[in-house]
Amino acid sequence: MYGVMLVDDEKSVRSSIKSKIDWKAAGFEIVSEAGSASEALKLLKRKPLPQVIISDMRMPQMDGIEFIRICKEKYPGLRTVALSGYSDFEDLREAVRLGVKDYLLKPVARDELNALLAKLAIDLREGQGSAQSSRLKAKTAVRSEQLWLLQEDYLLQLVKGEWYSTGAVRERLAQLGLASLTGNDLRAQFVAVEMHLPPVWLTERQERRELLYQGFQSLCRETAARWKGIYPFSDFGNPAMMYFLVSLKKETAEENKTVRFSQELQKASGAELMLDSAAGVGMEFKGLKNLKNGFASVLWNWSRSREGDGDNETDLQTLPAFSPSTERKLTNSIELCERQAVREQLVGIFTSKDVEERSATEYNFLALRIQLLLVALAGKYASTGSSLQNYLWNGQLLLSSHRSGEWLLEALSERAQKVIEEVEKTEGWNGVLLVEVVRKYVEANYGYGLSLPILANKYHLNEADLSRLFKQHVGSSLSDYVSGVRAAKAEPFLQENILKLSDIAVAVGYAGTDEFSAAFKKHYDKTPKEYRERYSKMRSEA
Repeated sequence: MYGVMLVDDEKSVRSSIKSKIDWKAAGFEIVSEAGSASEALKLLKRKPLPQVIISDMRMPQMDGIEFIRICKEKYPGLRTVALSGYSDFEDLREAVRLGVKDYLLKPVARDELNALLAKLAIDLREGQGSAQSSRLKAKTAVRSEQLWLLQEDYLLQLVKGEWYSTGAVRERLAQLGLASLTGNDLRAQFVAVEMHLPPVWLTERQERRELLYQGFQSLCRETAARWKGIYPFSDFGNPAMMYFLVSLKKETAEENKTVRFSQELQKASGAELMLDSAAGVGMEFKGLKNLKNGFASVLWNWSRSREGDGDNETDLQTLPAFSPSTERKLTNSIELCERQAVREQLVGIFTSKDVEERSATEYNFLALRIQLLLVALAGKYASTGSSLQNYLWNGQLLLSSHRSGEWLLEALSERAQKVIEEVEKTEGWNGVLLVEVVRKYVEANYGYGLSLPILANKYHLNEADLSRLFKQHVGSSLSDYVSGVRAAKAEPFLQENILKLSDIAVAVGYAGTDEFSAAFKKHYDKTPKEYRERYSKMRSEA
């Protein structure tokens, strides 16, 4: 018999849940109740621990999210079930992100409660909910949540955004604890896995579908964490898709690493979430300079796997070259709004002398590679939102579904013209849109060594003009704004209280702790150490 604690500030809700089913017949017993999170914590200190806690998300004083966070820290062996109404969806999603795998929606349905308890019973019998295994997981998983969020954001930025420079990318990867990806001898592949929703789920509320997406992403991260050298990342625009950068080594144990990992993940998705998925494995690439080529190849193979025609055998080295010089030339022409030059360059890329020998794979690889360039530029010049960037990013599947080189050329020419139109928008409005573009760039790239000369050069501007326009429209100097963004990014790290101050300083773009401390105090009127100590004290007194 497994013990259950009910936590809800409404007694009627607790009574309703207790009367829903025959708990003992299900193998469970309600051993305690609490009307608040604080009362529940006191009961946990005094009584033998239950195996399961069913807790409401919205409660006065201490909410369910904070209660779950404390339980995860102090009682890692407890299995927590989140109880929530549809209006509390954001809280429920946060609980799932914290690692809560089970939830009940109010009003609780009898069949859903029975199904949940049956699943919990199996898990507990198999030892998945035992305190010993949970303590082991907690011990190995102690890491900064804020840091892995930054890592995921940065990996997405590398494939979706414009690169600052290869040297700066290497430095930033090292700052974020990804130094294993910086070597000149890097060998890697990308994996893309998409969750398939059954037709019956399409009629469910959007909130429930999003919780399933959240559960899928958590499963992906947990599976990747069991492998060395596999780094997951996701894109907000497509929650059913997860990407993985897989670092490869020469050891025999590394053979078919990406295939074995994707198979394990698909099997886990079917067993735990009862969902099918499609996976694509990209071609191996060497060195950071070929990272986007590797990503373009996984997009191609993923699109083919959706149609049951995955192609993981093509050697990347045999694909048509999309060199850094070709990319720079096309980028400059787009940024300078040279429409005819852009058209001519695209024609040249697609109609080289070996055009008749090209396969459908080569055509689509080129198209996807150019598409990534356009996505990066659309993001760089997005002044009023990211609709164009999202349109281009989500158009990958459309490109890969057409085999004609002529069709791809016309489609890419049209998309390039749309990006040029986005660039041209920044030239008007007395500099307002241009400053907004620069401001957004700073917020996305604060970890780099941003300066007035570098940003002016990046946007083809005079330094004095950029300085004047920025101060006029933002109200502060560019350097002060960069410093303020970094300080704001440091705040959640300080609240989390896991990393050392020196590590936080590097993670948010400061050269060292002295510079970090001075800049943070300027914006928050406290040193990082003072802020952390005060926040920890306030949290302990809550």
